[in-house]
Amino acid sequence: MPGDMITVVQLCGVCNSEVGTFSEKKENLMLSTVDYIWCEKCQATMSAIRDVEGREAFAVKEVESYPTSLPSWER
Repeated sequence: MPGDMITVVQLCGVCNSEVGTFSEKKENLMLSTVDYIWCEKCQATMSAIRDVEGREAFAVKEVESYPTSLPSWER
């Protein structure tokens, strides 16, 4: 079932540029693993950081939805 698949983004551990993506079933997903991948920007094989696609954008959107607090002198 396509809804059970998650897209994982691989980022360079040094320059944080995106170096690849792949899809994996939720039950097989493992973000905390050590793997190495070629980084075009660094021109070397570097350690990769895995992250779920869209997680950072979702977190920013959620924080923006929080109510703004009033300055202490307006309470």
